[in-house]
Amino acid sequence: LSREARDLCVSYMPCCFGTRRHLEEWSEKPAEECPAEVTMATRKAMREQAAHVVKDILRMWMQQHAGEQVPEEVFRLCEQAVRSLNNGSFGPDSAAFVHWVHVELLRTEGPPQKHRSEDEWRALFPRYPSSSTDDGYLLCFEPSNVDGIREALQKFGLCVVRVLTASQCEETVIGMFEEVNALRAYYGVVGPPVDPHNAATWQSENWPSKNRYLVKDRALHKQAFANRCNGCIYEVFAAIFRERRLHVSVDNWGIARGARDNPDWAVALRPHWDVSPWRFVEDVQQGLDPGYQGLVALTDQNLETGCHLTLPGCTHFMEQWCAERRQDWVGANQSFKAAEDDPVVPYMQPVPLRRGEMVIWSCGQLHASIGSSSQDMRLVQYIRMYPAPEAGCKVNYEGRDPHGCVRALKRCFETGELTQAAIDSFGLDALGKRLLALESWDAEASTAVLA
Repeated sequence: LSREARDLCVSYMPCCFGTRRHLEEWSEKPAEECPAEVTMATRKAMREQAAHVVKDILRMWMQQHAGEQVPEEVFRLCEQAVRSLNNGSFGPDSAAFVHWVHVELLRTEGPPQKHRSEDEWRALFPRYPSSSTDDGYLLCFEPSNVDGIREALQKFGLCVVRVLTASQCEETVIGMFEEVNALRAYYGVVGPPVDPHNAATWQSENWPSKNRYLVKDRALHKQAFANRCNGCIYEVFAAIFRERRLHVSVDNWGIARGARDNPDWAVALRPHWDVSPWRFVEDVQQGLDPGYQGLVALTDQNLETGCHLTLPGCTHFMEQWCAERRQDWVGANQSFKAAEDDPVVPYMQPVPLRRGEMVIWSCGQLHASIGSSSQDMRLVQYIRMYPAPEAGCKVNYEGRDPHGCVRALKRCFETGELTQAAIDSFGLDALGKRLLALESWDAEASTAVLA
């Protein structure tokens, strides 16, 4: 490095451990005059001192450049400082050492967050458009509007699509509570059948599951499978992925009781990501599509009944978000909750839905839900599709998804929750069987890639 670069490095150094003195002496001497060997104890002490120095350099730079990625020049300065303090004993490992110290600093302290004005925050997170009728709902696409769906996902990280008819929603609600009450009987729950239109039957002890979400595991009613294999939903996800060889999740119902007269029933999900934000950014940087989540509204949902909540444009901010946060350890496929005081949270937008509409959002979207202040239930079915292994994608979607059909159905058959006879009774067509991995996709069965 040039003398000017070394002086810049020296200016970052703390006065502890005699670091500045060592560096200044080194900067005036040729490398051959430095001692050649050090003892093991001295080497350990020098490594600790070098780590301290590198942290000081990086910490000071990040404080002066909040929200920016550390440039290679700063890393090179750190490497030069390490080599000088250790008299060259690190050799080619100095770069790896600096990288390790940087990762540890991000993990233990994290970088400073950049301060932004209200206008700057609003520009980062544009509002998803309202419907043309200005009825309190949002812009909803028909499944055939491929360009509109793709553009909305690209810009906002979400889209709303109409996928079910009113009668299909009604049939699904009937099926949902047939299954709920069948489970009540199976578990020996005493009391009147749960009726979505009678709040007197909604008491917590009257449900088959005692958790706050009232149902557990997977929706296995015939109508749940009919919705998973719905042609409109399939066409939407095929257009999103530009791929027809898809599989579908075997996920749960979503039930939220009307809480106007019982505030304890006002269940709301905290803002969270369904996957690790750092895993999402890593995938995107490698040119991979991390995938999407989805839910179908079976009842009208607004601010009073409670509804989906999201941060439009979040996917574009994720790399920057990660650059300004301490690196928390979180499993790659585990959800991750945003801090309550995270400055992005106030810019989340409610997503009211008419029954039959589906909101699809990127795995990189921060999302949550709003609790009920209504007398009506909020009912949804969670459905998402993803490329099947036959599509040959670099991402192992099936392996990543805990509700992926291969894993979920295998578990259901093992536990006896489903039988082959039950599957046969659903009357699945060829598309449905392929979506559920009951039959494989083949070259003749699909036009593999969509324009």
